[in-house]
Amino acid sequence: MSQIEEPGEPFNIEVLIEGKPEQFLVVPDTEAPKYQIFDQHTAVGTVWLDTGLQGRTWCGEGLIVKELLVPIGEQIDDYLTNKPI
Repeated sequence: MSQIEEPGEPFNIEVLIEGKPEQFLVVPDTEAPKYQIFDQHTAVGTVWLDTGLQGRTWCGEGLIVKELLVPIGEQIDDYLTNKPI
């Protein structure tokens, strides 16, 4: 029997920025497929996956620079795909 997961459970990801690993806390939105990103204790923005004619595209708002959208999105995808049940 699989474990029931709490919706919106936060998790950590690591993204390389200028060759240095940086930790981010990801907090899933419980009402929409969006993720709020925190750097230590500061909210740096929100990201979400848009699936349209162009395929899958990570979008964001807030202080997240566009160069970090794809690496952050890939880490979220990796976590969600490989998380323990």
